[in-house]
Amino acid sequence: MWKTALVVVVAGLLAGCQDSKKANEENFSMAIQRYLDTRDGLCVGVPGRVYPYQAEHDSPLIVEDRARLAALAKVGLLRQVGKEDAPRYELDANADTYLRRSNAEQSQGERDAFCTGRLVLDRISDFTEPASAGGFTVSQVNYVYHLADAAGWIKDSAVLDTYEDLRALTAQQVQGKARMILTNKGWVHQNLYR
Repeated sequence: MWKTALVVVVAGLLAGCQDSKKANEENFSMAIQRYLDTRDGLCVGVPGRVYPYQAEHDSPLIVEDRARLAALAKVGLLRQVGKEDAPRYELDANADTYLRRSNAEQSQGERDAFCTGRLVLDRISDFTEPASAGGFTVSQVNYVYHLADAAGWIKDSAVLDTYEDLRALTAQQVQGKARMILTNKGWVHQNLYR
C-alpha cells in the first residue's frame, strides 16, 4: 500500500516539474507577466519637463500640447496658473503619485509621463514554433492583457480625447506581441534580455 502511495506522490512531483525551456503557454505566460510587471502600468507623456511650463507658439505640436495640458489639469494632475489667454501649468499635489521622470534607464521615451495601474496578462493567443534567429532561439508570442488598478483619470474623456492610442490601451482586452528569447534559465521577453 505504501509503495503505491509513494509511486503516486513521485508521479505527482514529476508532473509538477515543468521544463522552463519548453515552448508552451505556461512558460510564455510567466515570462510575459514578468515583463509586464516591470512596466509602470499605462503611461501618458507629459508635455514639458520644467514647471511651470507654458506651451508657446502656434505650431501643430504646441496646439496638441496645449490640449493635453488642459486635459491633465482637468483631471487634477496639473494646475493652470497665469492668464487664461496664456496659461502656464504647474504640477499639482496629486502629480507626484503618478509622475515618472524619464532618464536613460527607463523606456518611457524622452518625456516624463504620468503612469497608473498595472498590466495583467489574460492569456496567450498563439505563438510560433521556436526558431533560430541571429544566434538565438526565439518565438513570436501574441497575447491579451488588460490594465488593472488604474486611477480614474486615465479613462477621463478629456484625457482619452487628447492621447490618440489611449482608448485602445484602456480597453477590456488589449492585444500584445512579444519576441521571446530562450536562455539557459528559460524564456524571457526580448526587452528583459541582457
